[in-house]
Order: sequence, then C-alpha cells, then structure tokens
Amino acid sequence: MNIIADKKQLSKQLSLADSITSTRSSLPILSNVLIEGKDNKLYITSSNLETGIRVSGNVDVQDEGSIVVSGRKLLSIIRELPDSNILLKTDSNKLLVKSLDSSINAKFTLLGVDRESFPVVKTEIDGSEFVVDAEILRSMIKKVIFSISQDESKYALTGVFMEIYDGKLAMVATDGKRLALVEKELSDIGVEDDGSMIPDEGVIVPKTALSELLKYSFEDQNVSIGFSKNQIFIKYDNVSMVSNLIEGKFPDYKKIIPVDRENFFIVDRETFLSAIKRVSVLVDEAFKRVKLSILPGRMIVSTQSQTMGGAEEEIPIEYGGEDIDIALNYQYMLECLREIDSEAVVVDFEDSERAITVKGREEKGYLNIIMPMKISF
Repeated sequence: MNIIADKKQLSKQLSLADSITSTRSSLPILSNVLIEGKDNKLYITSSNLETGIRVSGNVDVQDEGSIVVSGRKLLSIIRELPDSNILLKTDSNKLLVKSLDSSINAKFTLLGVDRESFPVVKTEIDGSEFVVDAEILRSMIKKVIFSISQDESKYALTGVFMEIYDGKLAMVATDGKRLALVEKELSDIGVEDDGSMIPDEGVIVPKTALSELLKYSFEDQNVSIGFSKNQIFIKYDNVSMVSNLIEGKFPDYKKIIPVDRENFFIVDRETFLSAIKRVSVLVDEAFKRVKLSILPGRMIVSTQSQTMGGAEEEIPIEYGGEDIDIALNYQYMLECLREIDSEAVVVDFEDSERAITVKGREEKGYLNIIMPMKISF
C-alpha cells in the first residue's frame, strides 16, 4: 500500500475509528484498526466485537493494500506532524509514516499485526433503511441516554429501547429507579411508516453506538438507519456503523406510566434546576438525597449531611394542595431537567412513596419518571 492523505482528514478518520477500539479485551487485535487503500479512498475500520465502525475518505492511492496497526499510536504520530500531506506506505508487515512537509525530516515505522485475526465488520444492510434528521435523532438520544442502567446484571436495561407504535417513534431508557421516554410523530421527523422500519417487538440499542452519535459533528443532516435480526446499521456522512442489538425483554414501560393524577406543582425549570445544584453542594454523595417540601405557593429544597452540614432554598411554585415531603436522588432530577425544553416544568405525584412524573408544560412527547427515596431528615 502506498497512499498520500491530508493530515486533518486522516486525523479525523482515525479519531472516529479509534473511539470504539477495545483496550480491555482479552483479544489484543481489538486495540488495532484496519487501514485499507483502494479506489482512491482510504478506509479505516475498527471493532470491539459489539460495535464496528468504517470511516472512508478521499486520498491519492498510488498502490492499493492494507495493514492492521495500533490506531492510537498512529493517531498520536499524525497529531504531532505539520498540517500537510502524509505518506502511508507498507513494507511487508510494517507501516511507514512520513510527512511530506519539507520543513520536517522525520519518519515513523509501526509494526502491523495479523490481518487474518481482525474481525470482519459488515456495514452494509441487506434489508430496508429509513432516514431521519440528525439533530432530531441526537436530541432524542440525549433525552433518554442518561437513564440507561450501569448494572451489567440487568443486561436488557443497558441500552435504549426503540419501537414504532401509533405512528410514533419512541425511545425509552430505565435503570429500574427512573425512566425517560421521548416520542416523535413519524410525520414530524420526515419518516413514513411502511411497517418494516423497526421489528414489531422493538429493539434495544446499546449505549456505545448511541454515544458515538452524540459525539459526532454532522455535515450531512441525514442519518440512515436499518436493522437485521440482531444488528442495527447506522450511516452518516462518510461513516458506517454496525452494532449488535441487546438481547432480552425490555419492561413494558407503558404499564408503569402514571395517569390521571390530581396532585401536581408547576415550577420554573431554570429556578428549580439552579436550586437543586446549589443545595446539592452539601449533599451526602453516598445517597445523593435531597428533600422537596411542597407547600401552597412555595417549595423548600433541602439536604442534610452528617459530615458536612446542610442547605435549603425556598422557591416559588404553583401549587394549592396539602403539604408533602418527597425525597429524591438529586442527580436524577438534574439530568432530566437539563433535557426539558419547556420554561415551566410540571411535576405530578400521588404520595411520598410512589414515583413522580416530570414533564415540560409546553413540551409534548417527553417525560421522566423518578422513584422517591426514604426521607431521613
């Protein structure tokens, strides 16, 4: 292989591909990337066996070929070179890296590893695909991804559940103590439901694949998504990504969404968010507990710590019911408030022991459910 590539483009390709390489796997090959030069394009592929990425870019291919090398080491070398064209050339099982900038006379040699051991990454889907606006997709992911479970023993909860129902695309995440749900009308995201977009039973997409979309700066605002029996395929700009879907049964979230509750208060989102942030400075981080004392026309947000003291702040609310105290994990509340687009937030509840629902007053199709904690102060 003998190719000449632009430094900035090469650096971007390597950064994208190297973002999912595995450094903890028992298979050393997964810490490497596959570099291929053909048809005047450079293809860089990586995989951690669950997710694979293939990034392409236009280059000057003088001799076609391929090699598997450490993506991290190659990226480190590229970043230290001047903003000029770079020569990548293979010699047996070695990759020569050299800047074509006349101001520098340095060359680097990376040893390659066995190409046959590198996993096959299939990025072309056999079935149908649908296209969604990139920013709408990114917004939906952001609204739910923080509720994914970190507990690997709850495998079905370690991803985002996606399904189509009643002409809507729904995305849901839960860790058993909270739940985030966002829905968009298919007509609002420019998609026609032909019955084949997503399997009828829905799919669970792992966090890794969705996190990549949040980190990426889109040039083309169209994202193509397709599914096979156990994989999701995502294409955007010059990136093709494939990820295994999570096996298991996701909880029937529709059954746990509270309906027709009469107790609620309305509060300014920014005021509520700021109060929780200030009070949580003295929270006991072992429990992350804050107490909401809900009174007619006002709410007291407070916390107490045996080692640091306590804090409280009173804020105005719209509420005319009976006094009630509800304790919550402050981080759960902060994370959902940050993603609500409405200026005013509606929080409904039944009592201090049952889940609360948090929604934007003017925002449709997005809600969070949070389980309360035991009140200890």
